[in-house]
Amino acid sequence: MKFFTNQQIAAYLDVRSASAAIRAAYLDLGCAAAAIQPRARIGLADVKFSAMSAMLGSAQIAATKMYTTIDGQFRFYIGLFSLIDGACVAMLEGDAITGIRTAATTVLAAQHLARAGSRSLGLFGSGVQARAHAEAFAERDGLREVLIHNHAPESANALRDMLRRRFDLDARVVEPDEAGSADIVVLATRASEPVIRGEWLRPGSLVASIGATRPEQREIDDASLVAASRVVVDWMQQTPHETGDLLRPPRTLLESKPMVDLSSVIGANEYRDPNATDIVIYKAVGVALQDAAVAWLAYTRLVS
Repeated sequence: MKFFTNQQIAAYLDVRSASAAIRAAYLDLGCAAAAIQPRARIGLADVKFSAMSAMLGSAQIAATKMYTTIDGQFRFYIGLFSLIDGACVAMLEGDAITGIRTAATTVLAAQHLARAGSRSLGLFGSGVQARAHAEAFAERDGLREVLIHNHAPESANALRDMLRRRFDLDARVVEPDEAGSADIVVLATRASEPVIRGEWLRPGSLVASIGATRPEQREIDDASLVAASRVVVDWMQQTPHETGDLLRPPRTLLESKPMVDLSSVIGANEYRDPNATDIVIYKAVGVALQDAAVAWLAYTRLVS
């Protein structure tokens, strides 16, 4: 069995390739050539342990992601297992994989759910995932400005300066209503109360909420759900059961909105009308299919 560190893995991953690997995995899922096991959590008084698994038929591997949560900090590991002889092929540190797979999946979702002419990115948050998403979207064709809102000015300013320096983008730290009026809005917070308001949203926009992944967390307000024509989730069997964004709003409101699995959107090769005026919400909590796809991509590159 081989073991790979975060540093080794990060050198072999990029968002474009990770998005392509995740897309292929979702296509497998849509034709029953992949399978996912939902996240399971157990805990003691001051520590939690979580595990989630997926099988990729095209690669003939299974992956199990395991991680601890101690004082709010995560340590991730991913095991890869052969579906030919059952051997444990490799164990990988999973922090670098987790960092890129969420942003890569959001970029993939935006390829289908955001209008082609989208020029502005609104970003709520400036932590690890906010930075990963900013870097991932910075390479999107046509993107011209990034509007950052965060309660930590030093972190937000550092992200703004990085985007200006590395990507020559018009990056600014702004008030929440301005960030919320972008063409693509990414919510990357761990908020317990909504950070976006429906009244701020621009017609035709995509709102991608990826930060609130626990029942007690929520980024999207009721008015945004009312404004949305539909909600696309990263997996129907897990996402609606884990996040406060889909557990805390009134049942009647959620039942009035079509909820669609991302695999269906990808499988149908669906793309947004450039002139669309409806608002679409993409809600993700992170599923093992994404981890398996990116872990396998990293492994194949590391051993080639």
